[in-house]
Amino acid sequence: MSDRRLPPALAAAVAERAQPSDLGAAAALLSAGYRANRPSRQAVPDAAGVAAYAASRMPATYAAVTAALDRLDAARPDFAPQSLLDLGAGPGTASWAAASRWPSVAAVTMVEGSADFRALAVELASAGPPAIRDADIRSGDISRSSGLPDGRFDLAVVAYALTELDLAAAESLVAALVGRADRIVIVEPGTPRDHGRLMAVRQAALARGARILAPCPHAGPCPLSDGDWCHTSVRVERSRVHKRLKGGTVPFEDERYAYLVLESPGAVVAGHGDGGRILRPPRAFKHEIVFALCRPDGSLGEARVPSRDRAAFKAAGKLGWGDLLPEDLSS
Repeated sequence: MSDRRLPPALAAAVAERAQPSDLGAAAALLSAGYRANRPSRQAVPDAAGVAAYAASRMPATYAAVTAALDRLDAARPDFAPQSLLDLGAGPGTASWAAASRWPSVAAVTMVEGSADFRALAVELASAGPPAIRDADIRSGDISRSSGLPDGRFDLAVVAYALTELDLAAAESLVAALVGRADRIVIVEPGTPRDHGRLMAVRQAALARGARILAPCPHAGPCPLSDGDWCHTSVRVERSRVHKRLKGGTVPFEDERYAYLVLESPGAVVAGHGDGGRILRPPRAFKHEIVFALCRPDGSLGEARVPSRDRAAFKAAGKLGWGDLLPEDLSS
């Protein structure tokens, strides 16, 4: 599993640009904007808002993207991307996460509509590894799939960006990425609204021949009922600046996110057996551990691992919300 904290060089660069005494009002506007589901151009309207975003939201975004990239790595452990496309890149958070996850990344293209975000991405990139320092950071409107950069990419990441598009534009963008990027990772807020939108985007990708690598263990309709939604959580350490901007005292926060990991058609790859995706935090009892599952056959179910099977019980105790349950533990 990758380190889900900001790389030290990035954390230091963000801290240099974030003075809580100057950014308190911008951070409050940012939080209110995201709670109201306003687009970034309203929630982050200027350079102060962008700096507040970097200090208060970048750690959580980085952690969630890294966790989703870990799911891709688990499904395709031989994947070593060289070219990366980061759409709706903001200050470059997903690019940093991918370059940290895979040292093989050599060419990075970031597409971002906000001039303030692009300016910060350029500033932060100076502290990064060569692929980040030399990144092509360009202006672009991701609501128009016709505006995608030319060429084919090993990996495309769209992090916390589809949520700002109308649904038709989001579906069109992801459909256009299928065949343009070998693997596609999408990360969105872990809300019922964004889960529903991801399911629509999922269908658009499947219609173009994409495979789902995570979280869904099948390509059928989502079996969750109305009022339920697929998401997971990652714990984020809060820096001193982060706590002051958020007005919090607890040294961590839990970022809930929804995601999809897709694979374009064409690659011949071996399948992997599994017992399903763990949909909830496991329920651990003295005599058993109970997992709520989305199964490979498209159904919901439970798996119970009894304590009398010591080896299985020990292995099950290491699994958490969002993990795949090994096939030999699913009976």
